[in-house]
Amino acid sequence: MKKDHRKVFKYNILCRLFFCWIDPLLCVGCRQSLTQPDLYPHPHECDSSYLHNKFNEYWSEELSTRGSANTRLWWIILKCFWWRSLLIQTLTLILIAVFIAQSEILGLVTDYFSLEAPTADDTSTAYLYASLLILMSASMVFLNLVFYAGRKFGGLVRILLTNAIYYKVLKLSQMTLSHVTMGHVINIASNDVHRFDESMIFFPFFLVFPIHLCVVVYLLYLKIQWSSMVLVGVVLASIPILIVTSIIYSSFRFKAAAVTDNRIKVMNEIISDTEYGDFLLTTHSISDATAIGITVESLTASWSMSVEYTTLHNISFNVDKSNSLLAVVGPVGSGKSTLLQCLLKELPVLSGRVSVRGSVAYASQEACVFSTSLRENILFGLPYEEEWFKTVVYACALEKDISLLENGDMTLVGERGVTLSGGQKARVNLARAVYRKADIYLLDDPLSAVDSAVSRHIFEKCVCGLLAEKCVVLVTHQTQYLEQCHSVLRLVEGKAVSSPIHVSDEIKERKELVVSDDDDVSNGIQDAEIEFANGELLLNNNLHESIKDEISYSNNTPSEEERAHGTVSLRTYYQYGKAGGGYIFTLFVFGLFFVAEGLTLVADWWIADWSECTVQRDLNTSTCLLNTNERIQVYSGMTASFIILSLIEGVLLCFLLVRSSQVLHNRMFSHVLRAPIVFFDTNPIGRVLNRFSKDVGFMDDILVNKLYNFIFYTSRIPGIFLIAIVANYYLIVLMLILSIAFIAIRWYYIKTARDIKRLEAIARSPIYSHLSMTLQGLSTIRSYSMQSVMMERMHQYQDTHTQAWYLFLVTSRWFSMRLDCFIFLFITAIVLSSITLAQIFNAALISLSLTYAIALMDDFAFYMRSSTEVENLMVSPERVIAYGRLEVEASLETLPESKPPPNWPDKGNIIFNDICYSHSVDGPQVLSNISCLVSSRNKVGIVGRTGAGKTSLISALFRLAEPTGGSIIIDGINANALGLHDLRKNISIIPQDPVLFGGPIRYNLDPFQVYNDTDVWRALEQVQLKSVVEGLDDGLLSVITEGGSNFSVGQRQLFCLARALLRNNPILVLDEATANVDMKTDGIIQEVIREQFSECTVLTVAHRLNTVMDYDKIMVLDKGELVEYDEPHLLLCQSSSYLGQLVDQTGPINAKKLRDIALLNHRRKCVN
Repeated sequence: MKKDHRKVFKYNILCRLFFCWIDPLLCVGCRQSLTQPDLYPHPHECDSSYLHNKFNEYWSEELSTRGSANTRLWWIILKCFWWRSLLIQTLTLILIAVFIAQSEILGLVTDYFSLEAPTADDTSTAYLYASLLILMSASMVFLNLVFYAGRKFGGLVRILLTNAIYYKVLKLSQMTLSHVTMGHVINIASNDVHRFDESMIFFPFFLVFPIHLCVVVYLLYLKIQWSSMVLVGVVLASIPILIVTSIIYSSFRFKAAAVTDNRIKVMNEIISDTEYGDFLLTTHSISDATAIGITVESLTASWSMSVEYTTLHNISFNVDKSNSLLAVVGPVGSGKSTLLQCLLKELPVLSGRVSVRGSVAYASQEACVFSTSLRENILFGLPYEEEWFKTVVYACALEKDISLLENGDMTLVGERGVTLSGGQKARVNLARAVYRKADIYLLDDPLSAVDSAVSRHIFEKCVCGLLAEKCVVLVTHQTQYLEQCHSVLRLVEGKAVSSPIHVSDEIKERKELVVSDDDDVSNGIQDAEIEFANGELLLNNNLHESIKDEISYSNNTPSEEERAHGTVSLRTYYQYGKAGGGYIFTLFVFGLFFVAEGLTLVADWWIADWSECTVQRDLNTSTCLLNTNERIQVYSGMTASFIILSLIEGVLLCFLLVRSSQVLHNRMFSHVLRAPIVFFDTNPIGRVLNRFSKDVGFMDDILVNKLYNFIFYTSRIPGIFLIAIVANYYLIVLMLILSIAFIAIRWYYIKTARDIKRLEAIARSPIYSHLSMTLQGLSTIRSYSMQSVMMERMHQYQDTHTQAWYLFLVTSRWFSMRLDCFIFLFITAIVLSSITLAQIFNAALISLSLTYAIALMDDFAFYMRSSTEVENLMVSPERVIAYGRLEVEASLETLPESKPPPNWPDKGNIIFNDICYSHSVDGPQVLSNISCLVSSRNKVGIVGRTGAGKTSLISALFRLAEPTGGSIIIDGINANALGLHDLRKNISIIPQDPVLFGGPIRYNLDPFQVYNDTDVWRALEQVQLKSVVEGLDDGLLSVITEGGSNFSVGQRQLFCLARALLRNNPILVLDEATANVDMKTDGIIQEVIREQFSECTVLTVAHRLNTVMDYDKIMVLDKGELVEYDEPHLLLCQSSSYLGQLVDQTGPINAKKLRDIALLNHRRKCVN
């Protein structure tokens, strides 16, 4: 059916002119709710890729002729659409000519009514003029064509500029990205670019306005001679006022845009930090005839392009086939990841030489996962080779994980891999790089996010196995593997402490020499980071400090975006008005509009009556009681009252709507902020940001204007009908017929239009998600030369949105065209009947009713169009209100009768009493009958295999979901009886993935300004960051960029530790906090915990057994049950100990050392 329909659309001019080709879709939409497959394809000229290529062609010409500093965007847009612009201008000129001719012919028709005894010739002439007037009315079809062409023009410009923005994003340097927030980019791509949709429809009228004005002034001159110059004077006098007003308006718009940028940036940070995981990449092909390898000579580089602030200084090394595995080690912030960025050409080189010869695959430290299946994440555009795929999966230790997934490697992993744990994402990240079969591999610490058994498997089977013949640069903190590397490069503060050490056989026999200089690995292999086979933890630390469990493979896959069905409910209108000030205030504002329009009608009637009295006075038949001065006074009073009421109604309506938008936004913000963690797992970031950017933008801007028009015409139309009926009561029959027809056609149209509008709103979300993900994984995308792939995905998302947007445009024009056709019939009837009945009714009223009837053609069309536009745009408040009704977590505040003492908790005793726990109401139970006592000031390690329930136990403690059974008692108070604010503010947590927000360092450490600078500096000194912060230009006020990208992962972790030190809560939770840091940082963290938190109760989800073997107790979980809980030494003395099995898996040397640590700690406790 759609194919035949498109043929009609292509060849039948009448169908195109009257939009008949959309009839089948309207018929379907009237019977049922539309879905995306029901929508027709958009025209080729709206294709995203077609517009992008066209823009790039003219952009390249402009750059070559004028240079980048003098490019003219408006000129490029004009060149892209010059013929369309010319067509719109031509149609607009015709439309203006029709307007002018219509007013002139209307004057000739009304002259007929002033004749006392019209002759047959006069009547014939009147009918001739009436016919011309009807013909002019019929030609109003041009108005629909102008609006259609203008709106389509604006949409094409929006598509084109959105693509241009995304294409520019793909080329942004890392230095530029540090100054550009994601909120700013998303706001431009959503709200700012969207303004072209609305503004381009009026642009042609702006251009032809001078011509229109000159013609009108000339016609007035012919009628009233030099008095017409008054109009010219008024227009000229209004120009400076308009200029000043525009400048003031623009300044407020700029301020509003800046605030909107910041609002969206904050929302993006909150949502991003609620669902961790970044983005990934593929391969970067570099053609070079020389031998494969990497050569770096005297490299000095800086993010700031300044020699005063170098990030890397005088680095030299070489990687080739004979020296193919280079390990890069060093303390936190030493420049290891930055070095890889330099090899990827993401970092500006100030001096020296960098030569990378061969194709490159890059595995970033923060794993990048796309919202597709696990297999597609690994293939990433490459063809599927089953044997090679299985080999890569095995080498990257993903076999078991895939077997546990519901749909195997075809399982959808969600946006940023929300259904995967941190370790799983890291392995998918690595597998994607390995699958590329590149020549050179840059691996940024891929081993830290996995346990020791998996780490060894990956190093042996992948790094030293599949990649044995490749050139590999491995950034690592896993010093136990250094002996198997060909050379080791140690960085400290961006400098190579010495030339790369080549690991010879002699050095292999004396392992300590390899790392003897390195502070962070000072004890060599014997002090290597010891890990165990436990699950990876994905910790979400937003304002809720939320955490999610690693075993929820299939329950939290992203869902389809919910959409309402049917008409926008009266409840939505009620809540929208109530949020603005209540329904009484809303009705009062609406009433002002009716009063003001009533005054207008009375004033018009007053003028008509005044004119009739003047004629009667001239004939000496006047019965008027008022003289001219009195009439002028009355008319002036009504006019002044109308102006005052118009100002008041406009101000009050704006106040009502702006307040409503603010209240609904704040309500949505509050509910999203307090939504359960499962909400963020099943809703992509773009979907949420879409409501905070585009839907709120509609409410702030477009809906205000449309509602004003709707209310204005709602109050105006009844008066127009009344005047027409009083003048010619025969028209009441026509008006009833017309009203019934309007209501019927509106009912037929609105169902389809509303569904298409909802689909269009849903189709926007993937665009913003894609833009957000691209910004976060930009360097890796470029490292694999995947810009074209990402651009093509943007085209696909754009085309899906354009499909709904274009059909919404066409259906609105279809509706408007039918309205004009009915009103044309009405105008025909009223004009002909007025001439026929001119001698029966009052001439002044007949003339007035005819004038109003002509105006009715525009007013009623605008009224019906406004009513449908308002209902369609009410989809945005509907979507915002829906998020304002999201299910939220338990109450933040504790009931007065359950309020804990001010110093609670003062000891830190924790009792887990038969705790049963599930992450969601319909999810599986992940903890079963956990019971144990964590005594005050005890240090307790929580260990176990993958899926054991370690994360779930922490989730239960923070009440990320309510326990399904049992209780947690903290210092004698049931945690379930507390408000979440009272509970969570008294428990500190340091996550595996550190969270920093954009803003000053001091704000990140002390957002509520509770502590003085001395306390803040002391905390920084204790975590050994004081010198780093002092070295910054603004000290504590130095700005942390979005996501903390201007600090290394290890430094971000130390900032989180400093934040916990400031809060000084009696209970501290560490969620594998040392998984992604070097030994030195690990040592700092452990030392701070032992010394500064000695009076606190500490729960540590351990990633390295050596960090918890000297703890007071260790809790071993397995399959959601507590299987062991005692001192480490006592557990290790048991022959069938679970902890003993984990220790033995680290190897005989490390196992002995761990047992010695536990024994030493036991003896120390016995002595004490």
